[in-house]
Amino acid sequence: MKFLATGILPAVNRWPAKPLWIFMTILLLHLNAYAQHVTISVKNVPMEKVLVLLKQQTGYSFIWHDQPPNALNRVSLECKDQPLEQVLKSFLGNLSLQYEITDKIVVITKKTTPLPAGKELNRITISGKISDEKGSPLPGVSIRVKGTSLGITTDSQGSFSLAVPDNNSILVCSYVGFESKEVSVNGQSSINIVLKLQSASLNDLVVIGYGTQQKKNLTSSVSSIKGSELAGVAVTSLDAALQGKAAGMQVVQNSGAPGDETYIRIRGNGSLFGENRPLYVIDGVPMSNLPAAQYGVSGDGQRIATTNNINPNDIQSVEILKDAAATAIYGSRGANGVILITTKRGAEGKSRFNFNMYTGVADIPKRLPLLNGEQFVELFKESRVNAGLPVDSAVVNTGRNTDWQDAIFRSAPVSNYNLSISGGTGKTSHYVSLGYLDQTGTIVGLQHYKRFNGRVNFDFAASDKLKIGVNLTGVRSTNNRMDNSFSGQSVLALALIENPNDPVYNPNGTYYTDRNRRWTNPVMIANNLRFQSIVNSYIGNVYGEYTILPGLKFKTSFGFDNQQVTDDRYQSKLVNNGSAASGFVSVFTQFLWVNENTLSYAPVLKGKHKLTALLGQSAQEANVRRISVSGNTNSTDIIQAVTGFTSLSAPLDYRSQWGLVSYFGRLSYNYDDRYLLEGVLRTDGSSRFGENKKYGFFPSVAAGWRVTNEAFMKQQRFINELKLRASIGVTGNNEGLGSDFPALATYSTGYNYGSEAGIAATSLSNVDLSWEATTATNLGLDLSFWDSRISVTVDAYRKLTNRLIFKLDLPYTSGFNRTNGANIGQMVNKGLEIGINTDNIRGKFTWSTNFNLYFNRNKITSLPETVAGDPSSSDFTESLPGSFGTSLPTSIFRVGQPVGSFFGYRSKGVDAKTGNMIYDDINADGRITAADRVILGNALPDYTGGITNTFGYRGVDLSFFLYWSYGNKVYNQTRNMLERMSGYNNGDVRTLNRWTPENTITDVPRAVFNDPATPNSLTNGEVSQRFVEDGSFIRMKNVTLGYTFRPELLKKVRISSARIYASAQNLFLITSYSGLDPESQNQSVKNSQLGIDWAVQPQPRTFLLGLNVNF
Repeated sequence: MKFLATGILPAVNRWPAKPLWIFMTILLLHLNAYAQHVTISVKNVPMEKVLVLLKQQTGYSFIWHDQPPNALNRVSLECKDQPLEQVLKSFLGNLSLQYEITDKIVVITKKTTPLPAGKELNRITISGKISDEKGSPLPGVSIRVKGTSLGITTDSQGSFSLAVPDNNSILVCSYVGFESKEVSVNGQSSINIVLKLQSASLNDLVVIGYGTQQKKNLTSSVSSIKGSELAGVAVTSLDAALQGKAAGMQVVQNSGAPGDETYIRIRGNGSLFGENRPLYVIDGVPMSNLPAAQYGVSGDGQRIATTNNINPNDIQSVEILKDAAATAIYGSRGANGVILITTKRGAEGKSRFNFNMYTGVADIPKRLPLLNGEQFVELFKESRVNAGLPVDSAVVNTGRNTDWQDAIFRSAPVSNYNLSISGGTGKTSHYVSLGYLDQTGTIVGLQHYKRFNGRVNFDFAASDKLKIGVNLTGVRSTNNRMDNSFSGQSVLALALIENPNDPVYNPNGTYYTDRNRRWTNPVMIANNLRFQSIVNSYIGNVYGEYTILPGLKFKTSFGFDNQQVTDDRYQSKLVNNGSAASGFVSVFTQFLWVNENTLSYAPVLKGKHKLTALLGQSAQEANVRRISVSGNTNSTDIIQAVTGFTSLSAPLDYRSQWGLVSYFGRLSYNYDDRYLLEGVLRTDGSSRFGENKKYGFFPSVAAGWRVTNEAFMKQQRFINELKLRASIGVTGNNEGLGSDFPALATYSTGYNYGSEAGIAATSLSNVDLSWEATTATNLGLDLSFWDSRISVTVDAYRKLTNRLIFKLDLPYTSGFNRTNGANIGQMVNKGLEIGINTDNIRGKFTWSTNFNLYFNRNKITSLPETVAGDPSSSDFTESLPGSFGTSLPTSIFRVGQPVGSFFGYRSKGVDAKTGNMIYDDINADGRITAADRVILGNALPDYTGGITNTFGYRGVDLSFFLYWSYGNKVYNQTRNMLERMSGYNNGDVRTLNRWTPENTITDVPRAVFNDPATPNSLTNGEVSQRFVEDGSFIRMKNVTLGYTFRPELLKKVRISSARIYASAQNLFLITSYSGLDPESQNQSVKNSQLGIDWAVQPQPRTFLLGLNVNF
């Protein structure tokens, strides 16, 4: 198969059929090869090597029930095309060993002495059930009578029945991943046994790019999160559920509105104008790295995230790849980190049903302290007098005192239901699930989010050598959204500034409206402005895996990610304050396909050497289209479609396409389980970049030293694992560049010459435009000690991003203002990650703790100077809109400073004589101008952290999760709006301390209508450090109390296990921030505008009751 980057796009309709022909040919050739046969010829080798060979040829795993005998360092095996069981019987029998096969797991034990004559007649039958600590049944547990050859395994429900010699018999229970347990019969006829999960097993498999690796052999920085830690959390996005679960990742819930995007960064911000979200890969399919509304309606900064389409209940595990050694295998998409999502699969045995649900209610406990009706009228009159204007007779104290915050906030129900079926035979496995999430927003009216999702995972062992499978998920969500932030129809902002003397309703039950249009009724807006986003998403792949030779496997897959987002908005004449009705509709579609082919090889080498190799090729393409039209003026609200408008705007039809072809490889070497070395190389060719820079190379190398396996560590028993890691590599970023062809010259239509249709150039080409490249180094330590009760992981890293894409200003003589982008910037991130897991108490009462701490320092190190020799000429500022009479909140990119820096005036207090704000004359030129603005603070935290404590006792479990952020600043634009005192807006109680002739010593300026009173002078509400606050906080993210019923209580109703729980989310918040929520920020799209709280809907406090049943 031959591919060129320039040939991807035309080949989309014909190329994908090729791997399917290969796949079908392999299938037809090997459908008849079902029996497990092995061919091995070895002499005087360690027993471990024989078992490795058997696993490679059969796929069976081998474990020892007890410690393996010491005399197995030199064994021999000679067999040719013989059945596995025949080989095991002869080979193990000659070594005085025996075995049992369960679910493709071979459990090896020592041969035991047969029962004495007569004992066979006196056996006692024992029955029971084996489950884990949460009450879930464990199928396939090996149960043996100690000192005999008697034994059995549990069935799919965890049940067993076994005849034992006498009442003094001892049952020995063992299961992969769990601690073995001995149980004395003591005359009992029914015994229920609970096995404890092994803590932080070094043999656990961790998912990495294009494969898996034992945890003990990792040389890269990877955090693993179990799916059970994410289920039962009342959030719509997977991103939000990841908050505080791993070091090295900052997660901020921008908004409490259902379905809104979550800000997520792995090891800092890596781009100024490009995308900073990590790459998501679900079951091997790279998802679209752009939120769904990238080409559609993004509202007031809050986008719809594609991760809303993932049901946390379907997730088996989430791996977060952080350093270049882990992400270089993804090349030009790995610079922002990679999140690998592995979904659940079936296991051999009867079909098992799981039903889990929760239902509850969410609310907003905090209110901002605002002026009452009398206080507002007094302030308003004073502002008119100070401006020399007559009093407005329409603004009077009615004594009503409407609490507009109570009017818009409500207790909002939330429910989630999930049903799954999983199981399999010796050759097939299946997992099928259905889910439904229904979440009402905490703002009254139409705000509501619904999601329906389904998943099918199916695997089939067509032969001993061929395995095929399919993974498919489908989602449909309906999000009735609400304007927030700087939108002129923000329900929250309108409620905060509304006149408390006005009612919500007229006496006849209709909505009150101000005849002078000075205020807009927020409750009316919430119930009448329709803004709906409907998402249909389908993600999946088909794969085939064929074992060519022992240890040599070929895998091919074809995956896709298909999204359709329909945004529909209608504003009636009532919503528009008497102006004509308006609206729009937008349909965004994106179809991404990817074909990947890999060849993996794990040869069996002599001596202490181990080697694994991977070669791969990938090709993908995305097709994007957006069609939209808007209009205004209609005759009736009954017809809310755009076809009902008499005036329509010109329709938009946006189309785009891009392709990526890649070749990659990985080589891992292990010497004696002590010295580890791994190298990765990937090359990507992209249609997005310039003719001279289409291809990029992304190498990495990593090394590890398992110190505990050295001879000088063998005698000590305190340290269980000590490993040192180091890595360096290069990754890239090619997302979020504004378009899919930033290197090309662009043209726009509609520029006619007389009666002739014409086009005009709108940007210049840049044949040298390339991806942003990040060189990352990492030093790591993995340590566990005290019987693995305490595990510590520490990583220190440095990420240097070169070739930052920046907007280069051009001379006006060129005919253009600036380029689409050029590789002319540089930025660095440095940080430290600490993760600690402890088993504090083991036994009937258990207590475990998970703790993580994350430090990151970001700095822009280079930007282009527009004036040679003037460093300030490289500054780049950007502002949000200044709605409701406020100044524009502004941020800056400046060399030597981090992203997210607020930019404004340094206030020196209130002039006691005039009552106006005093701003610092930085350049001492006797005037206060824009040249006097300085950096006021930064939105990035000094560090973030999380701690989870989990307790268990006799079926009762209790856990609590605390998350904190320290050192981040918030620009409180909401407070700026409430302290302007220059119009018809209500204010907060701080304005009661405003300057008056009687109150001259204060930090709140005077009230002046239409401030500034002096034309062309600064206002009292300029962007300044007056509105910059400490955003540090500690939040109780989750508290859960659960109870797992004893199996004997459920046996009569044929339920394997059942657990009920009560949970509280965002139970309390400790912060000095004066706003509703220090985590709220207007958006996460632009790095230049982080940490701005512009009337953002806060996160709700949620109380839940849940149920989890297996049957």
